[in-house]
Amino acid sequence: MINQKNLLERIENFVFSSLPYTLKIKGVSMRLSARPKSRSLTRLLGVWACLLLIAPQISWAAATPSGTTISSLATLTYVIGADPSSTATSNTVSFLVDKKVNLLVAEVSGSATSVNIGQIGAVTTFSVTNLGNDPQGFNLTAALASGNPAPGGTAPFTTNNFSATGLQVFVDSNANGAYDPVIDTATSILTLAAGASQTVFIVANLPGTVLNGQQSVVSLTATAVVPTTMTALVATLGGNTAGVDVVFVDSKGVATGDITRDAKHSAYAAYLAKGVNLVLTKSVASVLDPNGTAVLMPGAMMTYQIAVVLSGTGTATNLMITDPLPANTTYVPGSITVTCVSGTYTGGACGTSTTPQPAATKTDTNTDTDFADFTTNTVSVSLGNVAAPANVVITFRATIN
Repeated sequence: MINQKNLLERIENFVFSSLPYTLKIKGVSMRLSARPKSRSLTRLLGVWACLLLIAPQISWAAATPSGTTISSLATLTYVIGADPSSTATSNTVSFLVDKKVNLLVAEVSGSATSVNIGQIGAVTTFSVTNLGNDPQGFNLTAALASGNPAPGGTAPFTTNNFSATGLQVFVDSNANGAYDPVIDTATSILTLAAGASQTVFIVANLPGTVLNGQQSVVSLTATAVVPTTMTALVATLGGNTAGVDVVFVDSKGVATGDITRDAKHSAYAAYLAKGVNLVLTKSVASVLDPNGTAVLMPGAMMTYQIAVVLSGTGTATNLMITDPLPANTTYVPGSITVTCVSGTYTGGACGTSTTPQPAATKTDTNTDTDFADFTTNTVSVSLGNVAAPANVVITFRATIN
């Protein structure tokens, strides 16, 4: 085969040395009868020649569909003595093309998908490719990877720290490469042409207790089935038959139970927890009734407690907690306290600090600068900008009317 660079050099050398000259490539002749005025023009001729050389190499034959009849016969031409030329033909050899079942599942990004701690509806993206010679349907299954590291996984899908929840599979119905909850509702691929690919999403939830940098590894398994009816494919057993055989040629995937030649393939993806997760918890810390006991009767005073916990990495800005007083209760003036247990704060009720602070009583008025108020029957506390991890406890008291 002629190297493209060498081809250009040959054209230049011949054109500028001796003319006329005929260059023949792949059965196509170029006769150069006049010397070009510059080597730039010679290069253009070379490009044309290269295209002639390369064009036959960049065509791909489509996979022949199953059931196609392929027939051939041999012809013999001969001459005996002074007799005219004669021919003889062989018998016709015919066979049917078998059904090749093959597929490939792949995670599309090559990296773990960064998601927020506690995120609902986190999305990972896969492609399913029909490597067979017929249109094919595909059932789709999502699962959690088992073990740590994930068996059969390759970096970055080898670390499995937690389990994502609520796994669902959806097909990219409008082929835009992004998950659209209203549009992408199909959970299987009814038909996919031979050689074509389809984008598929796994949608899951992340627990709020996950730590920054932890991963959950999930797998997508596609199973080839009969298009539209979605019934199972059955491989032809034994040797080659005269009819159309069904042959499974798929490779082994990563999911548990996915073996070679089972009409299945699978791949891993991973959710990587990033950012800040905020958990807000309210409780009644204590009750004191008029008799000195803890009965929730009229006149009893309750101490409400609000715990603010930030985990992960990052900063929550302009963090404000508001708590409207419930009906049939009365706020106890001057009862708001803020305890900055841990974290780094900029502004707000904790001031600017990176060390624990004891409980500090705040005033109720909105005209002061302690960032705690009771107005329009609502307790509010501004914590400003808080860098995770952090922990703040807020308390206030109210009596039962």
